[in-house]
Amino acid sequence: MTEALAGVRILDLTNGPAGGIASMILADFGAEVITVLGPDDRDLAPHLAASRMWRRGKQVITLDANDETDRARLNELAAGADATICTWRTRTLTATGFDWPTLHARHPHLIFSHVTGFGSVGPYADMPGYEHIAAAAAGRMLGFAGVAQRHGPVFSALQVGIHACAQSTATALLAALTERGDDGEGRLVETSMLQGILPYEQGAMIAAQFPEQFSELFGALQNTSHEPPMPSLYYHPAQAGDGRWMQFGNLLPHLFDNFLIVTELMDVLADPDYNQAQMMLATEEKHEAFRERMLRRIQDRTAEEWMTDFIADGGVVATKYQTTQQALEDPDIVANGHVIERESGGVQLGPLARMTDTPAQPGPDAADGADRANTWAASPRPAPTRGGSGAPPLTGIKVVELATIIAAPFGASFLAEMGADVTKVEQIGGDPYRGLGVGIGSARVNAGKRSISVDLKSEAGREAVLKLVDEADILIHNFRPGVPERLGIGYKDVSARNPRLVYLQSNGYGPDGPGAQRPSTHPIPGAAMGGVMYQVGERVPPDLQDIEGLRSWTRRLMKANEVNPDPNTALVVATSCMLGLAARRRTGKGQQIFIDMFGANAYANHDDFLAYPGKPGRPMPDDDLCGLGATYRLYECAEGWVFLALTNAIERERFAAALGELGIDGPSADRLAADDSALADELAALFATRDAADWQAHFVPREVACLQADALAPAQFWLNHEQSDAMGLTVPVEHPTWGPYRRHGPMAFFDGRHDRPLLGPPLAGQHNTEILRDAGYDDAAIAQLAADGVIWTEVEEGTG
Repeated sequence: MTEALAGVRILDLTNGPAGGIASMILADFGAEVITVLGPDDRDLAPHLAASRMWRRGKQVITLDANDETDRARLNELAAGADATICTWRTRTLTATGFDWPTLHARHPHLIFSHVTGFGSVGPYADMPGYEHIAAAAAGRMLGFAGVAQRHGPVFSALQVGIHACAQSTATALLAALTERGDDGEGRLVETSMLQGILPYEQGAMIAAQFPEQFSELFGALQNTSHEPPMPSLYYHPAQAGDGRWMQFGNLLPHLFDNFLIVTELMDVLADPDYNQAQMMLATEEKHEAFRERMLRRIQDRTAEEWMTDFIADGGVVATKYQTTQQALEDPDIVANGHVIERESGGVQLGPLARMTDTPAQPGPDAADGADRANTWAASPRPAPTRGGSGAPPLTGIKVVELATIIAAPFGASFLAEMGADVTKVEQIGGDPYRGLGVGIGSARVNAGKRSISVDLKSEAGREAVLKLVDEADILIHNFRPGVPERLGIGYKDVSARNPRLVYLQSNGYGPDGPGAQRPSTHPIPGAAMGGVMYQVGERVPPDLQDIEGLRSWTRRLMKANEVNPDPNTALVVATSCMLGLAARRRTGKGQQIFIDMFGANAYANHDDFLAYPGKPGRPMPDDDLCGLGATYRLYECAEGWVFLALTNAIERERFAAALGELGIDGPSADRLAADDSALADELAALFATRDAADWQAHFVPREVACLQADALAPAQFWLNHEQSDAMGLTVPVEHPTWGPYRRHGPMAFFDGRHDRPLLGPPLAGQHNTEILRDAGYDDAAIAQLAADGVIWTEVEEGTG
């Protein structure tokens, strides 16, 4: 069976999980990958339990880039590769002749994907690229304040930055390969761990720029208080009668109605003080009384009993809290192929996506790559016959998005960042997400698109959408199984009209298993795949809580169960679409692709989503949720907090030397290697002697990864910090009604350009006329569609 990336050659010059997972995805779908390790002891893999997974399907060789002979061999491999993924720092690239200008002159066909910590420019350009040092700098740890029972920022345990960086690396590289083809010129692709943190800022940055309109909402979006608010009734953790914790995610009124019916709480619907649209009661006293009643009701039965009824109903969004190791046996995870058995023993993450015509075939454990290296060296790629246009790589690619809320629409927006023409098809009245939070989140996830609002249930509306699909390269939807077929836009229908269409279906649980027909929202995979349990150190009380205990723990769990599952899924949507385009380039045909929130969030838990004999346990945050060890954690200073990250001997030596320059007789490099609780106490006393800003000012020029973790909340970091500004991580755009503002920047840069313009979000139906004209409708026909109620727009007449 044909593999999507058969024949593609990837030279992997990375030694950590971000590049490792990106190249694992490519290898799973057929690419030949050679991983080059250096001769020293700085390889992270032996210290990370998941490394045997993200090195599967690859072949490994050892070369020293500082040795002239080995450097010549690296250039032979680059000549034979289609693309290189590299995490070397910029100065190392320059010293070894692997900087982009030199490399491009020598190998003009080669796509060079450079993955850094903070980007190639700016004051933090030389900082080590660890997930948590980037998260600390960007204010992400402030967002978890209150999860621990102390003040200050909290360690952001789940490695979402690595997940986002890996997916963005794979997505952008595949986009560049698609544009290059077999005869085009290579190009530079850049992403960073810092950009990997950006998708998890879901709107506070926008609200901050419109204080008169959104000041109250901004406070809710960017809550850094160590006293988290009580959850919304519809997004609520609860404890069942057997002590198991459950999570509900009934975001929309009809879903919450289903919950009320199954739990026999539906009498609240008759209360004149109950607002069904907002799912809350008019007075705080009545609202909190109902919350207490709801929480006590869930304690009447076991979690399994409740889940049996919720699944039978089919319309209640609910799950049990699980660890990642428990999630390996989740029925939906197993049924949808998200875990695979390995010949070497144990289980691992399955393929990223289910591609129906070119399925993944994950390879064996890493093997010696000497023979493959000889083959590449003997068969260099031909020189390009077509120069690069300099345009974004997806220029000319047409995407039709039939999706709502966050995950799938956000995934489509990543394609728009790379130049795709994305048409958002909305229901009459618009995507329901526009009505939540006064549209801030909708503006975040729909930037860069055009919008048409159409009645898909009408024959005329369906025909209009099918005309768009006829000319599309990609269709993305998040309907439940069976709905597209009833609407006449199922894969069988549309592929008969457009055989080259890449058709991606994104759901909560996947097409197989007990959850296939059930709705899902972001708190569900957050709870079910182990992310929340990791964030709280897998420490939740098993004994039944009284109402005060329930209120305390539901606050903390909901703060821990932040919005990350939606961006986690969106990133997989984008990567999977690119895999579909890559496969089409080989086969000439499109295909149906399935991805789901459970599988995507299993990838976000990559570090523990595997099991094998002798596997060490997942490193857990300490009791105060400061970090994973004495040299990788938060420390409180005289004023403020810092995050320290020392992971190898060189970094420990730098830290000790930097202390010596201050005249401080601190722990030696050897003492720092002990990484025990006594050392943590010693370092805590040390950091308490100075302000966080002073420590950072001293350490950054010396390339010690020690940054202030509470200097700026996320919105202020992205808008105002010089590192964000130097990298171009916000971009000026225009909102159709709010006016000018700075939107979030792209997940990847191409050709060294950090100034490429992007577009803002559309109003619902803003582009009805433009889109329909492109589809062949004349103005009279468009006017008739509007008169018949087939199309709709929120644009006021006369305003454009």
